[in-house]
This record gives sequence, C-alpha cells and structure tokens, in this order.
Amino acid sequence: MAASSFSCAQSLCLTSRGRVSFPGGCVLKRRNSHLVFASSLKSNKDVSSVSKVETLLDSVRWDDKGLAVAIAQNVDTGAILMQGFANRDALATTISSRKATFYSRSRSSLWTKGETSNNFINVYDIFLDCDHDSIIYLGKPDGPTCHTGSETCYYTSVLDSLETEQVLDYVFL
Repeated sequence: MAASSFSCAQSLCLTSRGRVSFPGGCVLKRRNSHLVFASSLKSNKDVSSVSKVETLLDSVRWDDKGLAVAIAQNVDTGAILMQGFANRDALATTISSRKATFYSRSRSSLWTKGETSNNFINVYDIFLDCDHDSIIYLGKPDGPTCHTGSETCYYTSVLDSLETEQVLDYVFL
C-alpha cells in the first residue's frame, strides 16, 4: 500500500451506504465480493512520479564529480543552443520546472538558464543518449541563448575561420 494510503487509514468513518471513508476523499466500497479502494488524493500519483524520477536519475551515468554533459537544443530549428553540465538536482529541477537547469562548476551551484536575462529555455522533452551519460534538453528559448546576444552559443565555424585565415577571438566572462 502506498504511503499516502496509510495516512488515509489513520481515521475511518462508516457511511450510511456501507462505505468506509477516510479524510481527504479516500473511499473504500464493496463491489460484489471485491473491496475497492479509490482516492481523490494526488499523492498516490505524486509518490509514483517521484519514484519514476528517482529511477531515471539513478540510471544516468554521472561522472566521478556527479555530473553529465547537458546540451540545450531548439525544438523548432534543431540548433544546438548551448552546452553545460547537469547534476542529479539540476536534472530533477529541469524535469519538475520545465526550465533548462544546469550545474555551475565555477560557482558549485544550480542555475536556471534565464534566471538573470529572462531568456529561459522552456523544455519540451529530455533525452538521454544510449550510454545514459549525456543529456539533451529539447526546448524553446524565450530569447537569445548566448551571453553575446546570439541565438546560439555555436556561431563560430572553425573550418570557415581556418579557410579565411581569420584568428579566432575567444571571450571568456
């Protein structure tokens, strides 16, 4: 029996129709020779969802620092928007909030893309690769993804730069 069922069973009332009711909308009723338990509580579903998320998080092959590569991809164009890292909490937060959330290695903390710029990446789906050691957040950005104002962080072609003999300038913030 689920944990929420136990909390319902702490106080029982027998109704005039022969049903046993519990606080919170749980009802036991007899149908033929079977006893049926029904609940209007969301907690049974929530317990099941939490269990599924925990199972999923356990299936990810986190590196020795508890991280996996997390790539944000535009659901409409297929463009790779950015790459970062996720830990267990970042992936769980992304699943629950539907906002691309990463783990900042430099700050040792979670950060949600858009928390300062309001250019969130709204996640429509999440994919794990075949080895379960990298993650794709498939979503739609609210604005430019890159801190430079570009739609994507991947706007410099190395091969084009080499062909035109341009020197690549890197800006690190």
